[in-house]
Amino acid sequence: MRNNVEQQIHIGDIVVGEIIKIVGGMDVPVDGIVVKAAGVMANEAAMTGESDELAKDTLDVCMAKLTERNQELGGK
Repeated sequence: MRNNVEQQIHIGDIVVGEIIKIVGGMDVPVDGIVVKAAGVMANEAAMTGESDELAKDTLDVCMAKLTERNQELGGK
């Protein structure tokens, strides 16, 4: 999304603040926040050297998981 309009742009023209729709197999050369997702897995081997795919989810879901984990750890 650029200026509230969905448009196709060259990957090198992505700038801060834009919303990117990703599809399977797409290279996404950005750090960002997942706004909406279903089953997103990312291979970060080029950046980290780790070959395992990592699940990506929205901030709300991640914060809920963090809160749940902290409650579990605090209860022990």
